[in-house]
Amino acid sequence: MEGLRRHIQPIGGQEHLKIIEVEPGHVRLSLELTSEALNLYGSAHGGFLFSLCDIAAGMAVYAYETANVTQSADIHFVKGVRSGTVYVEATAVHKGKKTVVSQVNITDEHGALITTGTFTMFLGAAL
Repeated sequence: MEGLRRHIQPIGGQEHLKIIEVEPGHVRLSLELTSEALNLYGSAHGGFLFSLCDIAAGMAVYAYETANVTQSADIHFVKGVRSGTVYVEATAVHKGKKTVVSQVNITDEHGALITTGTFTMFLGAAL
């Protein structure tokens, strides 16, 4: 049971995201990984990586000056990362009347793919 309890831990660090570029339907962010983002095995926590993708997808759509929320997401964790800078890039691949579908990738500082996902954002009111 103690081994199971070790999986319950705080996860954080998204507040350290930096905006590199932004335009309607596109955003590129960077983040230096800290110990707050690591799981008990020393790699970036999958929930943390998912959160970064979700934030980027929402920001890319928000750049259309439209409120939005995540409707659905599909994510694949391709490679682990333990330290360094990661880059999160979201690009809209479809913009409809009610939703925007974005492709989101996280890469490491060498350009290696860490995480890839597709996020569908439901559009709200114009801002």
